Amino acid sequence: MLLHTEITHKDNRRNFLLLFLQSFFFFLTINILDKDTVLPGMLSKMGASEVLIGLLAVITIGLPKFSQFFFGRVLQAKYTRKKYLIQGFGVRVSALLVIAYVLWLYYRYRIDAGQAIFLVLLFYTIYSLAAAYTSVGLVDIVPRSIYRSLLKRFYALKQVGHSIVIFIALFLIRPLLRSFPFPFNYSVLHLSAALSLIVSTLMIFGVKEQISISRLEFDLKRYFLFVMRELQRNKALFYFALIVNSEGLFLSIIPFFTTLAISKFALSSKLIVTLFSWKIIGFLISSSFLFWVKDFDYLQILWLNILLSIAVPLLILLFSGKMFIYALAFFLVGVFQSIYRISYEGILIEISTHRNRAMYASVLGSSNISTFVIPLISGGLIQSFGYRLTFILSAILLSFSVFFIVKLKAFLH
Repeated sequence: MLLHTEITHKDNRRNFLLLFLQSFFFFLTINILDKDTVLPGMLSKMGASEVLIGLLAVITIGLPKFSQFFFGRVLQAKYTRKKYLIQGFGVRVSALLVIAYVLWLYYRYRIDAGQAIFLVLLFYTIYSLAAAYTSVGLVDIVPRSIYRSLLKRFYALKQVGHSIVIFIALFLIRPLLRSFPFPFNYSVLHLSAALSLIVSTLMIFGVKEQISISRLEFDLKRYFLFVMRELQRNKALFYFALIVNSEGLFLSIIPFFTTLAISKFALSSKLIVTLFSWKIIGFLISSSFLFWVKDFDYLQILWLNILLSIAVPLLILLFSGKMFIYALAFFLVGVFQSIYRISYEGILIEISTHRNRAMYASVLGSSNISTFVIPLISGGLIQSFGYRLTFILSAILLSFSVFFIVKLKAFLH
């Protein structure tokens, strides 16, 4: 049984603004603690190995996606997303504040590097589990709160806002990393990110969403069977899950682009800011283009992402000793991540309904095994065999995405 409470035009306008502001400050938090450049640089400075960098990628990239398997079934039976989003964001804020404190203790020599790395990874695990809890609700609350006719414009505008936020993050990161000694500078970064996330959480309080109450509830066994049945029954969902896995593989190896650059040019705040800056430019250009185009096709931009995911690792391998190649690579990473966000949310909406969207989001997250295992495998391969073999294998695996998107197109239309 499904019950509905429709939103009014006034609600729609207010929700559009509040959800945009929510995403604005949420993205500010994410970019202050950029998982591709800032966090790998921080752990490298603390003396972490490639395997621990890989573990960080598992925690920050793979764990939030994989854990959606468990949280999707919890949220599916709930009539609202707002309450649970606020709870999840509260846990995330708390975890960031604790990490800031841990880094301050490390700065004051009250704990050593090994203890600091362990505690940082532990509380990032808590942060990422809360991220999984909130991500399903974030995907689902937007189409519940904004008219469908405005969704493409909202997603594109959100990406433009994200690009502006990245510039703000850059202007915060640059002086903080350079003005304070390590690791106090990273402690201040985490504190700043926590404050931004608090503002983002406050925006959710004013959102009025369409209420959908599903009377279907799943225990873990029935939910697992549901996932398998939906992947078999809905071929669009099945092939989209394979594409998400492929793109997740690329997302998982991006932190190693940073560690390779560090090995070639030595770690410095200038290097981290440079890589981050070029990622910003790529994100801004692609987001602005899609915002002005408006009526773009999700599959067409997904094609571009697949080509980028294959080309970038090979590009870095061929010219790994040249700094301008890393600038170009992170520019293309920014383009990739902009398109990834829009195409993921857009295609998910096209293959789902209000009744099953939270479930489908969790299916896609839990089936995304690549982000859960690839970072650790990649870290081990890099330590044992080097970057060349690891990146070549990644490009070969990513090439299978071409077949998946051809199949998706056949079942989507």
